[in-house]
Amino acid sequence: MKKTATVTLLLLAGLILMTVPAVAEGQSQPVGQDEKLPCVSHKPEEKPECAAPPLPPHSIEGPGGIFVTPVAYLVNPGERGRPIGMPALGVTYAMLRDKDFFAATFSVTLVNRVELSYAFNNLQLGDLRRDIRRKTGLDADYSHVQLHHFNLRVNLVPEGAFEQTWMPAVTAGIHFKYNKHVDSLNHRLGGVLHMIGVDDNSGVDYTLVATKMITDLLPRPLLLTAGVRRTKACHIGLLGFSNHYSTQAELSFAQFITDRLMLVGEYRSKPDKLDEMPGLVEEEDDWWTLAFCYILNNSSTLSFGYFNPGAVLNEDVNNGWACRLMYEF
Repeated sequence: MKKTATVTLLLLAGLILMTVPAVAEGQSQPVGQDEKLPCVSHKPEEKPECAAPPLPPHSIEGPGGIFVTPVAYLVNPGERGRPIGMPALGVTYAMLRDKDFFAATFSVTLVNRVELSYAFNNLQLGDLRRDIRRKTGLDADYSHVQLHHFNLRVNLVPEGAFEQTWMPAVTAGIHFKYNKHVDSLNHRLGGVLHMIGVDDNSGVDYTLVATKMITDLLPRPLLLTAGVRRTKACHIGLLGFSNHYSTQAELSFAQFITDRLMLVGEYRSKPDKLDEMPGLVEEEDDWWTLAFCYILNNSSTLSFGYFNPGAVLNEDVNNGWACRLMYEF
């Protein structure tokens, strides 16, 4: 069941997006995406602690973002005039009861406008194999599934473009996904996955994301991000892909608590494309997260927080925890 009440609480709680670029002392207008914003000192007598915070980090699918949603800012765009930015690496681990999730991510940004990224996802199936054997007599013979993401994003509109301070950064993306195990898993289960709506082992998502920094409401910058995604992925592709697209919403908020510490949060609506198999494949739920991100130094960040993915295949996982380490060269 889609958790509308949860979404409302999320918005009221002021969940915040992690990739807030800070603003320079005295700067009142947003800076375009071709320029990385420095750390902020909000008191005249204080100096910024660092000149180039490593933000945004990677989302679990590779692009710059929070944990499970992207933002319009690109990762590590580099200095002006340099055609290729330095690469960035990230690792994420989420403890989802007995279904541990791991993501390894890589990105590089070209000419300050084009972000190329890759992500490898591994989801442990936990007790799903046992439940399949009990209910069907079949052996899935897999303890995990793996998903590859290949992403291309273009910053169409820099923040504050056309000399309009209200203008958000706008970024469009194309995301090719390939599931390594879904075909074999479907074959071992006698075509069960195909019968409940899994039609392919690969698919393409399309995203459009807008991010705006608000500097005059709170003592420290607040970022608001809204995006749409066209997808035919089942559980982001971890269980394969259906044969029809749906449009989903993705929202995030972010707020610096100090110059180095951020409270971050996000909400991602999810399509429910598969027929349910009680005890094996439950209804796909929306996702939301609430976390902290700490800037360790000019190259790295560490994030830790709460991840609520709802139902993950055969069971509800309402109390997940996730951490991420990100490094920019």
